[in-house]
Amino acid sequence: MGHGSYQSKDWNNLRSARNINQNSTVNDIYRSRQMRPNLDPNGVKYRESCDSMDNPASTAIIFGLDVTGSMGYLSEEIAKGALNRTMLEIYEKVPVTNPHIMFQAIGDSKTDDAPLQVTQFEADIRIAEQLLDVWFEGRGGGNGGESYLLSWYFADKHTKIDCYDKRGEKGFLFTIGDERCHKILTKAEIKRVFGDLAFRDYSAEALYEKASRRYEIFHIVMKAGACKAQNSGEDWKQLIGSRAVELDPNDLDVLPEVFVSLMQAARGMETKAITAQWSGKAADVVAEIIKGIRKEEGEGFLTF
Repeated sequence: MGHGSYQSKDWNNLRSARNINQNSTVNDIYRSRQMRPNLDPNGVKYRESCDSMDNPASTAIIFGLDVTGSMGYLSEEIAKGALNRTMLEIYEKVPVTNPHIMFQAIGDSKTDDAPLQVTQFEADIRIAEQLLDVWFEGRGGGNGGESYLLSWYFADKHTKIDCYDKRGEKGFLFTIGDERCHKILTKAEIKRVFGDLAFRDYSAEALYEKASRRYEIFHIVMKAGACKAQNSGEDWKQLIGSRAVELDPNDLDVLPEVFVSLMQAARGMETKAITAQWSGKAADVVAEIIKGIRKEEGEGFLTF
């Protein structure tokens, strides 16, 4: 998948057709009331990000959104503006070439009916069309965490990405949410969610390590909801180190700049150059977030 290219006018037309505006609620935007079969990861062999004539140097990018009850504001912001601006900033700043976007909707594999939903990798307006088909289940288990590690399992076991397979360049995987990550994915959960026969349980650390072989992985901890009660930020830093960054919900309007800056940081761009391309609030938020981001290849900290 991943033909064509993203055009802002197509997004404006889609918003108009779906009657999405700044007053739309999460239930107005995401109208599915159960998981659609085309978004069910169970039985999916691979989601593929393939080079094409339109996108000869594709880069796989996964955005995993927490769609449990406390995170409705995030899904609203993504649909109302952040997705469109993220795509425009990627095309303007070019942190990567030929972006292929997959969205994942993440819940709780211990309690939810649809703990993971996955779109195809797409390069054009189908990115948004499939996102809007997601079922915002709005549950979560109230059990001290969510199943963000499902995203890592799927990326490792069920994606093929030409950026890595052909050119040795990692894709990107961002998860976003306010809770801790469950520490274990059981073989029973793997069977129920993916239809895979696993012979053992997997730790979050093991799944992160496996997925990070082909993806630059970040988690954005939203400093709201369960974050304070669970001390989620510190827990995430213990799990994935400096690849866990924190964002205040009041700063969601600069989420596109954060995405682009993290991609640039992972690709080795100097911190001063990253912050210099932004102004005002975006520059301040980005400077704080990328401070101390560590490269994965044992090369130490990024240059300031």
